[in-house]
Amino acid sequence: MSNKAIHLDSLQFNVAGLLTGPKGGTRSYELYIPVSELDQLDEDFDVVAPFQGTARFLWTNNHIIVRVTGHTTIALQCSRCLAPFEQSVSVHIEEAFIPTVDMATGLLIDRDETDAAVLIDEHHILDLSEIVRQSILLALPLTPLCSPDCQGLCPHCGANLNMETCTCAVETVDPRWSALSVLLDDLDQDADHPQ
Repeated sequence: MSNKAIHLDSLQFNVAGLLTGPKGGTRSYELYIPVSELDQLDEDFDVVAPFQGTARFLWTNNHIIVRVTGHTTIALQCSRCLAPFEQSVSVHIEEAFIPTVDMATGLLIDRDETDAAVLIDEHHILDLSEIVRQSILLALPLTPLCSPDCQGLCPHCGANLNMETCTCAVETVDPRWSALSVLLDDLDQDADHPQ
């Protein structure tokens, strides 16, 4: 059992030593994943700070349970005012990774129905890249806001209402009341031209 934290700057781990050890064996790692490696994970988000956290591996009967906690910072665009801003993102992962090679015999184990993201490859490499990518995507807000009270853009002139006051004075009439508006206009005309 190893409880010594090892500093790593990669999301790929060789777990051959853990797989050949006794059941219940553990490994702990301190993670510092540079922005350059995180940028390769996905085009949908722009990482602006390294991923920092911890990873703990536990070897059980037929899989390795991985627990990862960490955080990074992502550049986003506000969905109301379109201004760029940065948001801290925390991830908490618990996943079971399954070996594809029997360590005793060296033979491949058939894992056709298993998600490839949670398989330990034939070289005993456990790759957290896809799981971390998915966790970051799930941690991002569906409608990112630069602040909860963001006023957005004026729908008529496009002014950022957080920075300036627009002078648009557009009055919109609910189409359900348009028939009453016609009656009101008729009443005004009758009052101007009495018979």
